[in-house]
Amino acid sequence: MMHQELIAGLGLPLGELWNLTALTADSRATGRWTSLLTVKPLNLTGGVGSPANATALR
Repeated sequence: MMHQELIAGLGLPLGELWNLTALTADSRATGRWTSLLTVKPLNLTGGVGSPANATALR
């Protein structure tokens, strides 16, 4: 029930299946662990849904 309420009802993306391996590897290599992880919708006029497009800004 929680998934239906959060995703369909509120439009809130869930990050439970995101692959953050590359971000972790980059953080280890640079020693920099601070970043902003955001989810941007697809740029579709009149769209009613969008896959979660996670983007890490460093």
